[in-house]
Amino acid sequence: MEAVGALGRRGLSPYLEAVRAWVSSRSRVFWLVAGLTAVAAALRFVTLGAQSYHHDEVITASRLLRGSFGHAMDAVGFSESAPPLYYVLAWLWVQVAGNGEVGLRSFSALAGVATVPVAYLIAAELRDRAAGIAAAALVAVNPMLLWYSQEARAYALLVLLTSISFLYFARALPGSARDAPVVRGPYGSLTTGTSRSLLLWGVFSGLALATHYFAFFPLAAEAVWLLRRRGRAAWRGVAVLVAFGLALAPLLAHQMSYAHAEWISNFSLGHRLWEAGMTFMVGETGDVIAQPEHPLFALAPALLAIAALLLIVSRGDGADRRAAGVPLAIVATAVAAPLAIALVDPDKDFVLARNLMPALVPLLVAIGVGCTLPAARRLGTLLGAALVAYSLGFSVWASVSPALQRPDWDAIAAELGEPATPRAMVTWTIGAAPLRYYLSTGAYQPRPSEGFAWWVGEVDFVSRGETPPPPPSLLGPGFRQAAYAQVGRFRVRRYVWNSPGLGYLRLRVVSRAALGFRSNRVLLDGIGPE
Repeated sequence: MEAVGALGRRGLSPYLEAVRAWVSSRSRVFWLVAGLTAVAAALRFVTLGAQSYHHDEVITASRLLRGSFGHAMDAVGFSESAPPLYYVLAWLWVQVAGNGEVGLRSFSALAGVATVPVAYLIAAELRDRAAGIAAAALVAVNPMLLWYSQEARAYALLVLLTSISFLYFARALPGSARDAPVVRGPYGSLTTGTSRSLLLWGVFSGLALATHYFAFFPLAAEAVWLLRRRGRAAWRGVAVLVAFGLALAPLLAHQMSYAHAEWISNFSLGHRLWEAGMTFMVGETGDVIAQPEHPLFALAPALLAIAALLLIVSRGDGADRRAAGVPLAIVATAVAAPLAIALVDPDKDFVLARNLMPALVPLLVAIGVGCTLPAARRLGTLLGAALVAYSLGFSVWASVSPALQRPDWDAIAAELGEPATPRAMVTWTIGAAPLRYYLSTGAYQPRPSEGFAWWVGEVDFVSRGETPPPPPSLLGPGFRQAAYAQVGRFRVRRYVWNSPGLGYLRLRVVSRAALGFRSNRVLLDGIGPE
């Protein structure tokens, strides 16, 4: 037995030594970036299933990914206003991970975690390792990136792919470390590293464009920049991007014919720009989660970020300004180009915080440069540490506070329960889809123009916050209030028919009534037309 034990110890020892050697061979910077990546993973995965699916997530989970792959791709054409790459990958993902909140959202969470080391590489490429660590820390704890890393939509993948594209763009610029040694080719003198970077820039740019159309704006700026600085050599990467664009053009035209994104212009352009600035600092804390905006939440991180950028102007040298100027130029294009289009043609106004997310990582990279200036090390470190600490604290708070989370539609569905009689539900403006998902009773949202007569035994009103009861004349004398409950930030009023049989629902009147909260027509459950 002792011999067997000794043999086992001898057999395990080489592997332990190999692990020790690998660990000791990693640099301090490696472990710092690995630690920041682990922090990002903890923030994203620990509470990944704590919140109900939100409105758009339900569309992903039920309308797009529940059926066959062919059904999913067909649904992208008539149901979405985004390209198909995320849905292709997410469909494959849920075949293994499942279609629940944790399974589906974990794909976005992994994309969000992977963005952290990419941010380090970008800043290290543009400036140095210190800037890279600062950028990685800011990306790891940014509340906006955390929010969309826990969203079953394309935005986390969009940020990852545009960040990788930006990394290869930075590597392809003249003056990068890939400029030596030189080799000769049909496009003149280029390094093998630069040539590879140009091609990989094109590939990842195309993949980013295939994830979200708003990737076009920063990618177009990078393409022009590379063509001016690298000449004909840049065409190999640009050609790849153009090929992706041409392949996506028919789908874009088809999707635009459905006008799915017209709702964006219901909010003023100035409001949406203001909201974008706030959400870049503190994530979705306003309309998306049925809450009033809290600009004071964003004041401290905004001032810290502005101070770090001003530090580059006042204390930075030429290398610092170039390192920050490159990402800031991409940020400016990613925001200004769609804004200019919206001002020229209001019908093409799709400016929205989450659509502008390709600008967020370059912005954080520039801030990371400002926080690590050699000429202002102490002040920059103080600004960076304060911004990281605030963002981390806010991210943790948002992860555990119901007031900063998605509406709890699962709890509302539990409060409503299974229908004991045919019923109608009038919900807050983005509540119909989540309620249908969590009720799982075949609820139906009719259009008043359908002209059917509907008879119900119960009418429920789900409002955001405290609202007055509907006027008695809305439902008629046969209905009486039977229950009133608070579910998180929402209120549920239940009215039942107080006579034998069922009561007639005046669908047109109820759909258009002023109820003290925004609603989106009527959801019918356990019922069919007369």
